[in-house]
Amino acid sequence: MRFTLQSDREITVVFEPTAEEYTLPANGPIAVEWVDGTGEGVVSLEAGVLIVCARSGGYTRAWIKGGSEIYVGPESGPDSVK
Repeated sequence: MRFTLQSDREITVVFEPTAEEYTLPANGPIAVEWVDGTGEGVVSLEAGVLIVCARSGGYTRAWIKGGSEIYVGPESGPDSVK
């Protein structure tokens, strides 16, 4: 499953279960993909932090505008940026 995250202000995005953090700039979309796994993943906003939880048994990959991959865990591509 693929979807886009975007905010009208800067916000911290936490990718679970790896707890990797990424600062999403205002109006700076990121594309998110849930790979493998079963059930539903979760996206929630808690205390000003956007939390993205992968599906059970699966993992998450994410890309910023322009196509560079964000490091969100060990399954991220070899050229991902932290």
